Amino acid sequence: MDAHYPKMPPDAHHRYLNLPIDYADESSESYRAFYLLSPGFRPKGPVIFFLTDGQMELVSPGIDFSFFDEQLPGMSYVLIGHRGHSPTLFPEVYPGGKLELRQAMNLYGSWQRVEDIERVRQDMVSANLLPPDGRIMIFAASGAGMLAQQYLHRYGEHVIRTLLVTTGAPDLACLYGWTGTRNFAEVDPGTAADLSKIASVENGSRPSLAYMLFQLGRQGESGLATIRKIVRGMLTHNPLLYAWYELRLNLRWTLDRTLLSQPSADAAKVRMYELFGNDLQSAGPSFGYNLPLYVWSAEVLKDFLGQRAPLPNLQLDRSRYQGEMLVIAAGDDVIFSPAMGKAIASAYPKARFLLVRGGHRLDLDHGYQRSVRRAYFLHGLRAHDTMLLLDFPPPASRRSPE
Repeated sequence: MDAHYPKMPPDAHHRYLNLPIDYADESSESYRAFYLLSPGFRPKGPVIFFLTDGQMELVSPGIDFSFFDEQLPGMSYVLIGHRGHSPTLFPEVYPGGKLELRQAMNLYGSWQRVEDIERVRQDMVSANLLPPDGRIMIFAASGAGMLAQQYLHRYGEHVIRTLLVTTGAPDLACLYGWTGTRNFAEVDPGTAADLSKIASVENGSRPSLAYMLFQLGRQGESGLATIRKIVRGMLTHNPLLYAWYELRLNLRWTLDRTLLSQPSADAAKVRMYELFGNDLQSAGPSFGYNLPLYVWSAEVLKDFLGQRAPLPNLQLDRSRYQGEMLVIAAGDDVIFSPAMGKAIASAYPKARFLLVRGGHRLDLDHGYQRSVRRAYFLHGLRAHDTMLLLDFPPPASRRSPE
């Protein structure tokens, strides 16, 4: 338990600690965890916990900080290694060499992850890496935004301000009678109608096409324009454009399905099931291309759904968090709707909602996005610079969610 990864010897920016495998079991053993401090990290100053979700392996030994520095230029931030992601897979999840779903849902689950985050914060307090009061700020996008909300539910008193971007909330979706992911018809009704025609002719929905729609849709307007061309071609019996895009590795369903069948992807599948399993269980085969994420993820999560693996309780009390909250949604986001972002912001006492142009990855107005993040984290919601940015976003950002 004092070892380190060859690509990541411990130093001022690469820190190790031993954490319980199961926080609910006092007799459980520990695993070797790690966290990383940004290249320009300044001890005892304002610190942002840059949370990443279990669906993307963004944090690993030998990491390139360039992506993260671009999001938070010149700021002190922390990245935390994920339990269940290579290189921290747990043998306890594989008794007899086979995945045991209940163990996976427990040990790779997000509530264990919340405790990992808090232990990292405590370790930084002990090492004098945080301000004297031990309080932090949080930045989280997409599925990590839900993880941030879970952390605030338990440990919100340690957080000064939080920024959530293009994210969702399963409990609020259930409360309002929404699906956890956005209906494609809200983004492009015409193309959604054409996709319904294709599904009717094919007598079902192809996971390969749904996967392509999902990945292209995440790219924002450029991806949506490509989707329109592909769908138009399929309706006119010209599948060449679809075949051409299927050759691209990032759009190839068969490749992703193979990757997601590996043990290194089990933690990612646990998180997908946590976020969308309730919808997938209740909707059965009724969803189609209007919910492309559900079409292909139902195939990936077939074992979870077939065994009805137990889902965690994600009912959160947001009223207890007294720090500041900024929630940003994107008008063309195909995964989480602006209405969902607005509902999240409304559930926190000191929150502001901002609707911006672009898709799930915030592909537009990068300079504006960086300015908002910097002003908010340095000065807060009520500072003049922050309010000016929030009150006067790029013009097309002023569309109101349904």
